Parts: sequence; structure tokens; C-alpha cells
Amino acid sequence: MRKHIKTAPYLIAVLFISCSVQKNLQTAIYPWQSEKVVEWEKQPDPKTGHPVWQITTHDSASEAFYFERQAFTEDDRYLVFYSDRSGSRQLHRADLTNGELIQLTNFERIGSPDMHPDGRRCLFQAGQSLLSVDVPTGRIDTVMLGEGRFPSSPRWAGSYSADGNITVVVCRSEDSTRFFQVNLATEAIKNILTWAGRISHPQVCPTEPDLVTFVPSPDTQNDMTLPMEKRARTWIVDARTGQARQFLTCPYGFRATHESWTADGKRFFFYKKTVPGWLPVTICSINQEGNDWQEHYTHETIRLGHGIASRDQNWFISDSQDPDTNPLILLNLRTGEDKILCWTDASTTHQHVHPFLSRSGRFVGFTSDRTGTSQVYVVPVP
Repeated sequence: MRKHIKTAPYLIAVLFISCSVQKNLQTAIYPWQSEKVVEWEKQPDPKTGHPVWQITTHDSASEAFYFERQAFTEDDRYLVFYSDRSGSRQLHRADLTNGELIQLTNFERIGSPDMHPDGRRCLFQAGQSLLSVDVPTGRIDTVMLGEGRFPSSPRWAGSYSADGNITVVVCRSEDSTRFFQVNLATEAIKNILTWAGRISHPQVCPTEPDLVTFVPSPDTQNDMTLPMEKRARTWIVDARTGQARQFLTCPYGFRATHESWTADGKRFFFYKKTVPGWLPVTICSINQEGNDWQEHYTHETIRLGHGIASRDQNWFISDSQDPDTNPLILLNLRTGEDKILCWTDASTTHQHVHPFLSRSGRFVGFTSDRTGTSQVYVVPVP
């Protein structure tokens, strides 16, 4: 049986800095990366006939990343995901050429994972610091130490500029939230906003990293008696001026959810849902200034919930939040045509699907608990 290693974060940081680059992809740098297993099951979807790859089958929970983040390497060879199989929630790697799984990390607590724009390293938070794991080799490095750098325990946003240099950190106090812009190349830290209350879903505009969107709490969108200026789903702050303004507000009778920037930073996609009742639901987008509202696709009967546009903005992948009978839908944003790839059959009460596209657009990753336990799946895109 594999021994589960517990190592103090400060000791691990020293270990990371002293590690040499590992060139042999078959040799692990750390003991927890030594065990390889294969759980891959390939089956056609019973309804569509489209191939579905179940990557994990272990009786502990495994989960893909949140839909707005990337988990495939640039070459589409590897997929990074969470799994509890070692006794704690850690990052694991699936080799999509042969199904081999290995554990990549071994920390007391990790969070905010996202693939670096180089398409090779996965960035993640451990303790108060930002670390990276080189997915092909398993090498772990400290990107930036966070201890003592912020006024309270930081939460790294897991959202980055297109060059990977700029991100944001959120620090919460009892009654306010402070936003910090962090330059990972210089380690410069700048307080760009203090918000009276809670916020969530901070996202850096990839090509204009001084622009950061966020969702304030509480959500007041369903109260149609409020003036429009008090019903915003998303606000945006300009790091150059420290000024925040409303960015996305749905008209009366609707609410917005699950927004994401396009790779070129020019469009901001979201779901416009009918209130009450959810349906019809429309996939929409606005431009960087919050204008040029476009409605790309509407469904009258399927409760579309999470999704993201491809890098070229020709395609959009979306899940449904109808419990236990939720399809994965591929949309052509140019023609409006749709295609159901498979039925994910997630409960949605315990596990959302949260689909995301690889950078090439060749694969979709998602999570489903249709077997009774959350597992990771990959679907090749036709």
C-alpha cells in the first residue's frame, strides 16, 4: 500500500527550490508520484452513440476543474483533476494516450488550480502561496510565497493574464474584501479595491489584465422592485484607477449567471435566465466596455447552466442543470446549430457538470456523479 506522505509546507517549499529539472517522464520526482494506475473506460453514449471516456472509477470522489479554468495541457496529452483517493483532495494527472493516472501534489490543502498559459504548468494555491506543477514531469516549484505579504489570509483567484504574469488575490475581513493585483514576474503587489462586503468569481481579462470582474454578494438580481443600479450580477474594477462600476446587469424579468472571458478578452459570455422559472435561457455576451449585447442561442426546455466559448469563438460547450437528465451540448456560435454529445446524468444537487474545452477544442472535460460518486470524464469533439 502506498504511504501517504505529510510534509510541512515550509519544508516542501525548500524541497521545490532545490529540485533539479526531471527529463525522464517515466521517473517520479516525489514519492507520491511513483504509483501509476489505469481506470479508463471507453463507452459510447447510450442515446447519441458518441464516445465518452470515463477517466476515473475509484470509489473516492474525483472532480474536474471549474468550467472557466483550463485543465488540459497545450498538446492535449494530459488532463489535471482533483481526487480524494489519497485521503485528501490533491491534484492528479491523466495521460490521455494510455489512461495512466498519477498523483501530482501532496499538501495539507490546495485550491484555485488553473493551467498556466504556457500550456504545461498547472498553477495552484498551497497554504498562502502560489505554486506550480510541471504536468509532464511532475516537478513542483514555488511561483510566489504569500506568507506575510497580505493583510489577511490570501485567496489566489486562479485567473491570469494571457502571458501568465498578472493575477489577483482576494483578502477578506469581517465586513470587507480587499483586491490585490499581483505581478508574478516582479512580485509587485497593488491594492486595487476595497469592497464593503463579500465578492466571488474574480476574473482577470486575459488581454487587458488591469480589468478584473467580480460578483458581489448578496445576489439581488431576483428582486425586480430594485432600481437597475442595485441589480448588477457583475462589477468590474480598473486597476489603473481603482474605480469599480457595474458591468453586467440583466433587464427586469431576467438574471445572469456563470460568466467567463473569451481567450482574446474581447467578449464576456454569460447565461441570461428567466425569473421566475429559469426558462427560456439564453447564452449571451457583451464586449469589454459592457456594451454590444449579443444573444447567441436560446433554449426553451433545457435549463442550460455552465459553459465556455472555444478560443476561436466558433463553438460553445454547455451543460444543463436538469437533475439526472442533463445533456452536454455543443453549439456553433456562427450558425446557431446545436449537437448533443452525450447525456452526463449528473445529479446537479450534489455535483454540477462544469464542462470546459481544451485549448485546441478537440476535447471536453466534465464531472458527473451518475455512478453514485463524482468521476471525471472526457469527450472527444467531432
